[in-house]
Parts: sequence; C-alpha cells; structure tokens
Amino acid sequence: MKKISALGFLAVLAAGCSSTAVAPGAAKAVSAGRVYDTRYLESSPDRSATLNVTRDKGFAGGGCSFDILIDNHKVVALKPGESASMHVAPGSYFLKLEAGGGLCQNLSTFQNVTVSAGDVLAYRITWPAGGRPTMERQ
Repeated sequence: MKKISALGFLAVLAAGCSSTAVAPGAAKAVSAGRVYDTRYLESSPDRSATLNVTRDKGFAGGGCSFDILIDNHKVVALKPGESASMHVAPGSYFLKLEAGGGLCQNLSTFQNVTVSAGDVLAYRITWPAGGRPTMERQ
C-alpha cells in the first residue's frame, strides 16, 4: 500500500511540475519592459506575416527567462502565461527559444520558419514534466 501511495504522490508531483496550455485569447501581452525590438510588434505592408508565440503557464520554468529570437536577434522575453505577436516580411527565419537566467540552466531550441504574405503561424512554449522546454507549432 505504501508503494502505491508513493507512486501516486510522485505522479501528482510530476504533473505539477509540467506546464499547462493557455486558452486562446487568454494569454497576457508581454510587458513593454521585456520587449527588446519593437519593430517586430508593429505590422506594416512589408511585415505582413505574423508569428504568435505563447508561453504556457505553470510552475515549470517559472523562475526562468524565456527569450524569443528571430535570426539570432532578441525580440522579447516571455513570462508564464504571456504571448507576443511578431510581424515579419515574407521569407525564411530562424526562430529560437532561449531559456536561461534566473533559476534555470541555459537551454535553447529553434525552428526554421518560412512564411508568405498574410501567414499567421502559432507556436506554444511548453515544459513537460521531467523534460526540456520546447517550442511547438500549433
């Protein structure tokens, strides 16, 4: 019985350490103090494609800085439950997530992204229990 209770406790603990998705439209906009290049937050006829990046909420990674870079240029830093809509010109980009600073070790993941005029691509930053942060296209 003690083994079953211990396994149950560990399962609940592991689930509590993962992140949970933020409902569409419920994410907070990134704070102006963590926007490093405002040009990407403004749409224009030249920047007609949109990359929406939303960070999960939850305990996992809560003490970490999650920076979003486009072509190795830091654009924003997201906290849990925040989102940023970044506008780019049609073309190919290197979209990178860097997790580090605060309480976390330095980790990164990236995706090569190609967008056309008018495209809207959505990405979710998640941190599964016992894993590493990921950036998944939705």
